[in-house]
Amino acid sequence: MKIYFSPFSPYVRKCLVTAHELGLSERVQLLPANANPVQRDQELIAQNPLGQIPTFLTDEGSVLYDSRVICEYLDALGGGTLFPRSGAARWDTLTLAALGDGVLDAALLARYEDAARPEALRWAAWRAGQLDKAETALAHLGAHP
Repeated sequence: MKIYFSPFSPYVRKCLVTAHELGLSERVQLLPANANPVQRDQELIAQNPLGQIPTFLTDEGSVLYDSRVICEYLDALGGGTLFPRSGAARWDTLTLAALGDGVLDAALLARYEDAARPEALRWAAWRAGQLDKAETALAHLGAHP
């Protein structure tokens, strides 16, 4: 198995932690990628038309993308211990995962506002709104561990 990655991607880290927790990390080969919202990595696009990481190649030759899909795949491959298969526990787990993804999405968008958008076009209120999403989600997690 192979995963296109950047050491800076929180979504890749999420997949690698999942692989580690399931005892699969030794089976996952890391393929460096330069995923950038402006200067897109053509090698990555050849595997994933969105040009995003993580992009995962299974041993069977399938290409999976989006960290949620990759984590579910790894969970199934590793014996299904992280994502309950049915019932309220499944929906609670998937909702918690969506909350985590929302924090990552908001933080990444705030980072792009600072690092990728030209200074003259930056929108401070929009960036603050993204960071507020992350802060309120983390506060919710703190109040409901």
